[in-house]
Amino acid sequence: MFRLRPFLIILVGLALGIGLGLYLGWVAWPTEFSDANPSVLQETYRQDYVRLIAAAYTADNNLSAAQQRVASLGSDGQDVVLTVTLDTILQGGEEADIRQLVRLAADLGLSSPAMTPYLPEANP
Repeated sequence: MFRLRPFLIILVGLALGIGLGLYLGWVAWPTEFSDANPSVLQETYRQDYVRLIAAAYTADNNLSAAQQRVASLGSDGQDVVLTVTLDTILQGGEEADIRQLVRLAADLGLSSPAMTPYLPEANP
């Protein structure tokens, strides 16, 4: 009987501590992120961000907005665009995604022989 009581007190204390911690962290003072800079994203998320930039550029044809978004990736933003484009081509990604990325890269002045088959035909 005496051994069960300390164990029960510890168990109740742990449950209350966890419950209070979850309440404070999720309800009372939750962490809120806003205005996060894309340059601090992990590499996987930077690649996803480049794909989103390409999709937005395809939808709105706003090159200056696309350039600003690429610049928000930091000084190596254009390198990231070219790397994601080439990786998507080499990994055999969806053709629509490849075309979006190639169009963005080409309009940013980036080029690679691997992009050539996906560039629009030049009209004479």
